[in-house]
Amino acid sequence: MKSIQEQSSGVKEILIIDDGSRLFSPSQELLSDSKIRIIRLDINHGRGHCRNLALKESTGDLILNLDATNYIKKDFIEKALPHFSNPKIAAISGTLLSDSKEKVLDRWRSRHLFREKSLKSASEEPCSMLISYGTILRRNIIQEVGGFNVELKHNEDQELGNRLAKYGYKVIGLLDLKIYPSISNTLPEVLERYSRWHMDTEEKPSFAGYWHNIKASFRPMIQADLEDGDWKAILISLLVPHVQFYFSFKTFLLRNKASKN
Repeated sequence: MKSIQEQSSGVKEILIIDDGSRLFSPSQELLSDSKIRIIRLDINHGRGHCRNLALKESTGDLILNLDATNYIKKDFIEKALPHFSNPKIAAISGTLLSDSKEKVLDRWRSRHLFREKSLKSASEEPCSMLISYGTILRRNIIQEVGGFNVELKHNEDQELGNRLAKYGYKVIGLLDLKIYPSISNTLPEVLERYSRWHMDTEEKPSFAGYWHNIKASFRPMIQADLEDGDWKAILISLLVPHVQFYFSFKTFLLRNKASKN
């Protein structure tokens, strides 16, 4: 929250969406800031619902989405704003980078989740690669294409990105818009996060996808671990395809149960 409050280009309002958390306990500093409004949901609705709710409840023409476990550099908004002079720009995303690589989980996260070695700025071309962990959205365009899919707990940004591309709008990722994680993930957290990021848009498990992920865990994942001499990271890479399949299957069952209810 401080990284938003301290932006060189000030924000009009700050909205916190608590998606059914059992442990949410806002500090007095947050509660005393007149720009901050907190919306608490009784049950977990998922990312699609929350992002759509944020769009409806906020009032700005440009909306910054920032995940609760990330923070941004002070010039994030200032550097992004000039790119919105192009009316076809629907969203501008920052680049997620590790601020520490001392722990094996942080190194693995940097190598395989953030893919820092292969990062490059996206050109201003129609692109479906919408990533919402640190992204400024143009409200009228997002609303024009129907907003986020409220039924999706994961991949809500990828699904929206596909629709933006279909309408010919542009999504840009910029290297100089820096985003950093504010926490180190545990092993279950980093595996869940990787699985969620790489789940099929329709959130349906398949044995073909399972086999593809098993092959990918050896090459390029373990291959990259070996190139960096990071032997401990190999064990994490070996776990990935199995956790992905479990997570995908679990999500599929939960969605079916919810739709029947």
